[in-house]
This record gives sequence, C-alpha cells and structure tokens, in this order.
Amino acid sequence: MRKFFGSRTLLCLAVVLAILACGSMCQASSVSKAEKHAQKIQKKLAHFKSGTLLHVSFNDNTECTGTVNTLADTSFTFNNTETNAKETHNYSDVSDVEKGKQYIGQGSVTKHRVPFGK
Repeated sequence: MRKFFGSRTLLCLAVVLAILACGSMCQASSVSKAEKHAQKIQKKLAHFKSGTLLHVSFNDNTECTGTVNTLADTSFTFNNTETNAKETHNYSDVSDVEKGKQYIGQGSVTKHRVPFGK
C-alpha cells in the first residue's frame, strides 16, 4: 500500500489531473467550426467593393447572384439581381462567396488594360 501512495505516484496523479483540468478549460473557450466559418465569410464579404457582382452559395444548396448592401455582426443585406429585392442572410447560412465576372454600378469598372500591338 505504501508503494502505491509513494511520492512518484502522487506526483504523476497530480500532473495528470492538472493536464485534464487545463484541457477542459481550453476546450470550453474555443470557437466552434460554424462560428469560424461565419467569421471567414464575413471577412470575405468585407473585401469586396460595393457594386461588385457576387455569386453566393448557401448551405441548403441554393445560389444567388447580386451585390452586398450592408454588413452587420451576424448577417448581411444582399441585393439579389435575379429578383431585384433586398434580402438579409446570416453568415452561418453561406457556404461560399465568389466574385462574379461582371460589374454593376457607376464607378465599378474592371481594371483590364488593352494591350497595344506593334
């Protein structure tokens, strides 16, 4: 019985308990995958200028095309070009955002340069 409760055994038990306690605290403070994905979508949308045509794919396998109107903490307002209506969507509902190949609005021109041949 004395060997079981020796100083090494108690030290090992204390270290194991400390590791388990630290692991459970770190796990509670981590952000879920859905929240990380929502933050990623929010950052992606913030990089686009207003008037830029975007193609948005949603988690329910639907898609729409339009421009971003306003960004909020958990959602954004989107001008749908197909229905010409303003829609509010949560970042967590969006699976992907891609830049369209066209531009809409005054001052939103492409920056392609026409090469002059010799």
